[in-house]
Amino acid sequence: MWLVVLALAIGAVYASLLYLFSKKYSRPLTILLFSLRTLVVATLVMLFINPYIKHKINKIEQPIVIFAQDNSASIVMTKDSVFYKTKYPKLIDSVVNVMEKNYDVDFTLFDDAVIPSEARNLTFTDQYTNISNTLSTLSRQYYKRNVGAVIFLSDGIVNQGVSPELNIENYPFPIYSVTLGDTVSYPSMTIKDVKYNKTVPANMLFPLRVTANALNNKGKEMNVVVKMDGVEVENVTVQVTSNRFSKTFDFNIDSGDEGVKNIAIFLTPVETHGRASQQPTSSRRVFITVTDKKYRILCIAHAPHPDIAAIKSALDYHFTFNVVFDEDIDDIDNYDLLILHNRSIKSSIASLSIIGDNFDEFNASQDIVKIKRGAANTNLDIRAHYNNNFGLFTIGNDIKNELKSYPPLSLPHLEIDFQGHHDDAMLMNIMDLETPNPLLAFSTNSEGNKHAVLFGTGCWRWKLYEYFHNKNNNGFNEVFSKTIKYLLTEKDKELTINHKDSYLNTENITFSAELRNPTRELVNEPDLHITITQKNTGTDAMNRISTTTSSYDYVFSKGENNYNLNIGMLPEGIYNYHAHTSLGGIEYNASGTFTVESIGLEAQYLTADIERMRSLASQTGGKHYYITDIQQIIKDLKNDSRITSISREETRYDDLINIKWLFFSILALITIEWLLRKIFGIY
Repeated sequence: MWLVVLALAIGAVYASLLYLFSKKYSRPLTILLFSLRTLVVATLVMLFINPYIKHKINKIEQPIVIFAQDNSASIVMTKDSVFYKTKYPKLIDSVVNVMEKNYDVDFTLFDDAVIPSEARNLTFTDQYTNISNTLSTLSRQYYKRNVGAVIFLSDGIVNQGVSPELNIENYPFPIYSVTLGDTVSYPSMTIKDVKYNKTVPANMLFPLRVTANALNNKGKEMNVVVKMDGVEVENVTVQVTSNRFSKTFDFNIDSGDEGVKNIAIFLTPVETHGRASQQPTSSRRVFITVTDKKYRILCIAHAPHPDIAAIKSALDYHFTFNVVFDEDIDDIDNYDLLILHNRSIKSSIASLSIIGDNFDEFNASQDIVKIKRGAANTNLDIRAHYNNNFGLFTIGNDIKNELKSYPPLSLPHLEIDFQGHHDDAMLMNIMDLETPNPLLAFSTNSEGNKHAVLFGTGCWRWKLYEYFHNKNNNGFNEVFSKTIKYLLTEKDKELTINHKDSYLNTENITFSAELRNPTRELVNEPDLHITITQKNTGTDAMNRISTTTSSYDYVFSKGENNYNLNIGMLPEGIYNYHAHTSLGGIEYNASGTFTVESIGLEAQYLTADIERMRSLASQTGGKHYYITDIQQIIKDLKNDSRITSISREETRYDDLINIKWLFFSILALITIEWLLRKIFGIY
């Protein structure tokens, strides 16, 4: 209000100078002209100040119906597979089209994550199903939205995450569940889960835990066989004592020599009355890396901190991990890597520095990056987002997408200045604004030693967040283990091949590579060749173990200053590679190993879990249907009084200068004033 008074006062002063002492016009005309000029000037002053205009509007929000469609492979592995591949998509399209007349319909696909899909492109190829994560994701994404119902279409089969019915009681939206797939319960024996360590020490016993289920097989026997590289190492037979039978087997297996080992687990019903069972054999195959080399890591910290324990937990048998606090270390050069948590120290070995509020001595301890306190004397909440141009090593796409939702790190307001080239794996997100500032950066000093800097403390929250949502720490472990493994790469290794340790047989196998000349500059002039070989171990007709070798040759494509290769998908197995090129008469070589794992989890469970689907509906106030009754959902939604439009009052603030009618009002006032002066006086 005071702005209006001020503007009118300025307008009145200006108009007074123009008209109050003028004798050209009659008194009534002078007052009219005075008023017009006062309003024009006052309005222009208001536009110059440009205040916000507050106004409230009522917005009608239509009810939202969410279609959550299971896209997993188990749905089309039953006798009705033709129906689900051909007729089912058209049926869903027809139901969605009818509902769109009365509701805002959002269609999503899900496997182990939620994938918005406006095109409703059903493929039924996904190998993981995580219903608990799907429902919690929908709850977060539609928080405080007018969601009328979730139409949940699935067979209820879960092979990742926790059982969704355990924490569904207070779910915010009613679930109308539709059971898909095969609802007939057949006799079966399946391997439910295999727990193991992916990396184990050489020549030691390592644990392997196998959980097996038997359905409708009471009185029969199940046989579990474990083979390593084609050689049987364990064989156990147990009696099935109920129609819903589950048994956990714990094995201790000798790891043997260093290398990648192929562990195959077979579950078969035992012959009864001289006849072999007609039930199919269930099998799982896993790969372990047996290593005989350990790296020594020294963590120097300002004080005990949960970050240290979180990072230590991400490491495997490759590493020994020692922690000291503000102590002098005499044998520091005997370690392979330093982790400096809120500490600074001069050293000639590779390091990972985690920057917190104790950074005063950091600049003097190294020459890679200089930092100083910024203008704001406060700590900032820094979230992460992945830098898609990063190429030193690869991490999974699911982790790249999840980084944005991880809890923030704590970091003082700093000014960061790298002294040379640096590669940024993660960038800072400050107050929901993506910035180009590095969060996790890698650099190499003049001596060829690799260093990484993580700007911010509190990464332990990432670990807890991931476990809460995914029930594992695979992403956290991958980020930090690959960071440390990259830092430990030999400083004189001119040719570096980057790849994942393990791929699925349903994903493309990709590599990236870097070649450095003798002056440590990145180059990609010569062609880079790679040969990939696979050794297949099996048994011949006389039960003798035999080995065959398959070989694949490829040439990398050239990027801006590196190499890239996508070879598509490969069959399950253990693969060795040898990459080679030459530059200036010097030969460069690199070798390594990776595995391809077959994902058969969806094929292990083919009977729909009707009780789970009913439970999801009943505990949320919804209803349960079979696919044959899906048209009934349309009628039931119309009769559900909870599903209705709502009116929301929104407060909006608009710039005064954006109000168009104000311009025409000013123009009209000036025109009237001009005409009056033209007619009754001298302009």
